[in-house]
Amino acid sequence: MGIVNSTLGEIMASSSEHMGDYCKKILGLDSKIRFAGKIVGEKLVSTARKDGVIPLLDKDLAALAHHQVSVKAMMDKMFTDKLGKTDWIVESKGKVKLLTVFQEDGILILSTEPTSDHHAIIEKIKNLK
Repeated sequence: MGIVNSTLGEIMASSSEHMGDYCKKILGLDSKIRFAGKIVGEKLVSTARKDGVIPLLDKDLAALAHHQVSVKAMMDKMFTDKLGKTDWIVESKGKVKLLTVFQEDGILILSTEPTSDHHAIIEKIKNLK
């Protein structure tokens, strides 16, 4: 049993490291990306922040914002049968754009500079291997 638990732990750690690398790779797609995070099963499992970027939200508000994304995604599923699957959502705010990209294995969340070309960023994400 100890070997199975150890192996499962190693797999989970490896998966988390892989997602961390993925978030770092996302940051490299465009100079206007401030933050990338991966949500799986309503839990933020990995993040990467651009060097020198100061977060606009404190820890508690950031956690609430990540929870809000999960709730929106869950509510959005109610409309899938009638409207089709949601690919991505963009919220344009005064200080940032918030991008939510639905993926097979979870949700990718990004904050970008307000002047970012979100269409180009989303296309780069879709083409990322």
